[in-house]
Amino acid sequence: MQLTDNFFGIGVWSANYEKLAQWYEKTLGFKVRDHQSLPNDTFIDFDFGKNYFFIGKHSEVRGKNKDPYRIMIGFNVESVGKLYSELLSKEVKIIAKPFKAPTGGFWCMTVSDPEANTLQFYSNKK
Repeated sequence: MQLTDNFFGIGVWSANYEKLAQWYEKTLGFKVRDHQSLPNDTFIDFDFGKNYFFIGKHSEVRGKNKDPYRIMIGFNVESVGKLYSELLSKEVKIIAKPFKAPTGGFWCMTVSDPEANTLQFYSNKK
């Protein structure tokens, strides 16, 4: 198998996908691109250019994530310091304040969404 240099997308499944998607929209400022309500595929997709990030309904998912550190979803931002300042006044669980990556060259910040999914934000500047 040969992979391309583009990542297709990420789906986060939830029993209450509309409420979770609303948090991403209202709290993080993600822009909704599409709503799909099909018999076996219901989701809210956010605008990430050619890539997909969606929150969808899944009948086998219940409650909060029981292993929130297994997968961390990463997003590039202009400034993790600026984002951190913006999120302080909102209902966001901050796991790690902005810090310089141990490998150097970029900054990171880690938060948790309402269902205990871990999100990381990256930037070349604090």
